[in-house]
Amino acid sequence: MIIFGTRGVNSTMEQGHFNCPQCEAQKPYKHKKVTRFFTLYFIPLIPLGKIGEFVECQQCRGTFIPNVLKYQKDSSADAFLSQYEIAMKHCMVLIMLADGIIDDDEMLMVQKIVNKFGHNDVTLDELAAYVDEVQKNPEDVSTYLKKISPSLNEHGKEIIIKCAYSVAASDGHVDDTEVAVINEMAQVMEMSSSHLKGIIADMNENNEPSFSQN
Repeated sequence: MIIFGTRGVNSTMEQGHFNCPQCEAQKPYKHKKVTRFFTLYFIPLIPLGKIGEFVECQQCRGTFIPNVLKYQKDSSADAFLSQYEIAMKHCMVLIMLADGIIDDDEMLMVQKIVNKFGHNDVTLDELAAYVDEVQKNPEDVSTYLKKISPSLNEHGKEIIIKCAYSVAASDGHVDDTEVAVINEMAQVMEMSSSHLKGIIADMNENNEPSFSQN
């Protein structure tokens, strides 16, 4: 049986030091591009064109649009980081609540994601208090996500979807209601259905839900 398909391959265009908005300090970076390749037996053979590019901080592994290389710390950058943290936490909690069951493994996964990508670590008690708040006032995913979406590159959008899928799968089963919320997130970020399906298929193929930024 011949196995073929396509996948994105990262390559470094340049590297140096920049003002990382996440670390709030000078850190080494790699400016990478993502090229779609035709694969045969999972081996990339023929380049099909550039999908996009992003800047990756080598300290926190955060990824940003290339314009971040021009970044100078200011109040607008702080505002974006704050909105990003709120949007990530809110979306992950909505995924967890989608099936009507708050699972301990899901709570731990949400905490892990929030603390990895947020600027302020949260305890399980703080997270539980926020979950109660969301249950009382269930604002949809667009409330905060639409505020940061214009500043996210394709790689950044993929990270959010992967995080959401990791939360959904952490209890051992991805419910249809969770899939519906993930689809809504993709629509808010103006991600194509084929792109979304590709991300989920890749995670299912690896059989290891992950929110790695590599």
